[in-house]
Amino acid sequence: MRIMGYNGKLLRVNLSTSKTCIEDINDNILEMYLGGKSLGVAYFYREVPPGTDPLSPSNKVILAAGGISGLAPGSSKAVAVSKSPLTRLLTDSSFGDYFSPLIRKAGFDVMIVEGASKDPVYIYVNNGETEIRSAEKLWGKNNSEVAKKLRSEVNEKASIISIGRAGEKLVKYANIIADSQRAAGRGGLGAVMGSKKLKAIVAYGDQDIPIASPDEFRELWDKLYEKYRTSEKTADSRKHGTLNGIVYSSQTGMSPSYNFRKPYIPLELAEKLSHKGISEFEEEPPWWIHGKSCPVKCARYTKLSYANEEFEVKPEYENIAMLGAATGIFEPKAVLYLNYLANNYGLDSVSLGNTIAWFLELVEEKLIDPKDFDIEVEGFGDIEGVIKLVELIGEKKGIGIILSEGVKKASELLGMGEDKAIHVKGLEAPAWDPRGLRGFALSYATADVGASHLRGWPETRDRPMDGSAVEVVESLARDRDRKTVFDSLGLCIFIPYTDDEIVKLYNYATGLDVDIEDLYLASRREESLARIHNVLDWVTPPLHDTIPPRWWEPEEEGPARGSKAFINEEDFKAALRKYYEIRGWHPEYGVPLPETLRELGISWAENEAVMAIMGVELRTSWMEK
Repeated sequence: MRIMGYNGKLLRVNLSTSKTCIEDINDNILEMYLGGKSLGVAYFYREVPPGTDPLSPSNKVILAAGGISGLAPGSSKAVAVSKSPLTRLLTDSSFGDYFSPLIRKAGFDVMIVEGASKDPVYIYVNNGETEIRSAEKLWGKNNSEVAKKLRSEVNEKASIISIGRAGEKLVKYANIIADSQRAAGRGGLGAVMGSKKLKAIVAYGDQDIPIASPDEFRELWDKLYEKYRTSEKTADSRKHGTLNGIVYSSQTGMSPSYNFRKPYIPLELAEKLSHKGISEFEEEPPWWIHGKSCPVKCARYTKLSYANEEFEVKPEYENIAMLGAATGIFEPKAVLYLNYLANNYGLDSVSLGNTIAWFLELVEEKLIDPKDFDIEVEGFGDIEGVIKLVELIGEKKGIGIILSEGVKKASELLGMGEDKAIHVKGLEAPAWDPRGLRGFALSYATADVGASHLRGWPETRDRPMDGSAVEVVESLARDRDRKTVFDSLGLCIFIPYTDDEIVKLYNYATGLDVDIEDLYLASRREESLARIHNVLDWVTPPLHDTIPPRWWEPEEEGPARGSKAFINEEDFKAALRKYYEIRGWHPEYGVPLPETLRELGISWAENEAVMAIMGVELRTSWMEK
């Protein structure tokens, strides 16, 4: 008897041949990888070899629905997995709204898009049937237009993921936009879709997903929905979404303000971009913004006019912090407009704001004259200048051609500002400066995708100078496992499920009898596979598990005054070795050991792990000479 709670089906779409096929997913694979992130990475590891050009037809886009997505309260997450054109890393990026539940109700747990079309197309998945349709009339249009057109012409109840003009033009941090407001934001996966001439995917299904214990599951569902609908733990998210993150980060010395030069900013300045400053523009959202099954409904929905344009946007902390605080802009309307432009072009707000902030710092310090690039930009806080930069990046024109490559490559192309470029492994840092939290920089340094704030937080509120980072590494690793389980099952991290609740939901849905440690093993399998793949591609350890120079500079004011990301270099190296030890990786090279893979039940990857270790050893030896 197969595992319940899944369809056990994979949809494969080859754009080169215009062929589609449906494949069975083995129960053992589902049990080992759960769904979502872990399952997507496992398929990518087996199907796309290291060395693949991210923008070639050989790269693939894997869309994996969460293992209990569409079943549990607040379970709407899917994960896009591909090779990043920005970093060359195996990259995953999660996104919400309706795609994950609807692709499952259409009959599929995983969708793999491979090859490349000669002409623009979109894919329509409808209750088990799949069509590849022309997107000629959609090509050149931005995301808001695409979503409205497809929803009205194809299926008004469908979910739509699409790319804007930035994805078409292969901007290295172009993203995938879901239902016009959510995003699979990191790593440039929208450019991968653009390279395949894939404009959009439309998904709809209304089939029931079989559940092993429906009565017990429904009783638990009702209990958990009511609990988190009224819980104090979710009160701020229910009322304000994530917008008040700007207040927390600014008052703890973790803000990205002014390209991470001022991690502490005054409260009155931060509040301009908080819920307090943005709430006047809020309106009741359309149905696809607030799902009925979510007890928190944290998405804020705004509608306003700016720059002679009426628009709607769903702001989150990362958006407003990176497009606002990082660029020195604290005018709410302007920041919401920048958020709208980013979504419409299909640009990752984090990478976009980070890269522009870096450029503004060069301008401020007179290291570069923007007039040399035929643009007027005065520096931080220049609203008109930043709007123009967003447009140039989205269209890949002028200085936008260089800035569209991301902050690491842009600094190399211009031959300046590498010490001011805030990234890890080529992925621009998000809106949390780690100098305000002990051990958090280690999460950035070791994350499989590069700088991501969603790869584990240490369980502490200490500053880095309060003690050794080694002491919090175990809690960071544990939280990374937890977040991977959420991303694999399709759960939202803003619903603070306990381990016991997650296990019950999963067991009632699937009919299995697992505990939380069984689920956490899926995280360790995923991380180990991603690590091996990236090492074999020469884009990970031992040289790249590091942090940017700015985070070695002490904060100048605020509660974290005097704090660097770590006490010193020795403390960083000790924490790094501790993390490798916990994961069962080579103590110096950070590559999973063969015995670790055997313990995780993925001994079939042993040969690749040995090759990765040997490769790093040879490379290290060569560099020492």
